[in-house]
Amino acid sequence: MNNRLSNRAVRPLTAAAFVLGALAAPAMATSASAQQSMPQPPQIVVSGRGEVQVAPDRAQVQVGMETQAKTAALAAQENNRKQTAILAAIRALGIAASQIQTLNYSVMPIQRYDAKTQRVQIDGYQVSNIVQVVTDKIEQAGPIIDAALTNGGNRVAGLDFLVKDRAKAQEAALTQAVESARRQAEVAAKAAGGQIAELLELTINEYERQQPRAVMAMAKMEMADAAAPTPVSEGMATIAVSVTTRWRFTK
Repeated sequence: MNNRLSNRAVRPLTAAAFVLGALAAPAMATSASAQQSMPQPPQIVVSGRGEVQVAPDRAQVQVGMETQAKTAALAAQENNRKQTAILAAIRALGIAASQIQTLNYSVMPIQRYDAKTQRVQIDGYQVSNIVQVVTDKIEQAGPIIDAALTNGGNRVAGLDFLVKDRAKAQEAALTQAVESARRQAEVAAKAAGGQIAELLELTINEYERQQPRAVMAMAKMEMADAAAPTPVSEGMATIAVSVTTRWRFTK
């Protein structure tokens, strides 16, 4: 008996809760719709860029060998022999083994299309072995290239000058970028007959990476005097960052 009475008492309350929920739902929807229809305050969106130049303190050199032969085994044997001599010469400069890394090793067939047979023919194989050498002594970049070329190397795949500690330069570039964006926003607001009130949004875009420096072709280097050292000038490294800002505009 008590259980039946309890169940009967609960049912009206449950029904009432559903009724209240149904009544409240339109009100909530109306409130959300009203918020969405409210006009947004005028805003100014501008981008800024900061750039800082610093002296590089690290060199990254990519050197190696390309050999060709009738078979892949012969091409690899010749490549290995010359590359061993190249690495020994680089280590003789005081470069530690931890500073030398194999960047790429590939074996590719040398193909040509035979019009008579209408088939692709394999005339031989090409083996390429490129190592990357990183040194904190900028002045070693030229001798590293010379060590490779005078010991059978025929490829210089890249030469980059880097900055080990970029944090301070990045912070300075970021400060410049934000200040530039603010100045632009102020000028735009003044031209529109008002002023900026507050910063609503700030997006820091990805820091721009340094572009690799091109290296002269090996054919030109081979024509030069073998006794002349390879000239290297590191110049200045550029660290840049851009930002996007959104400001509230007031009259």
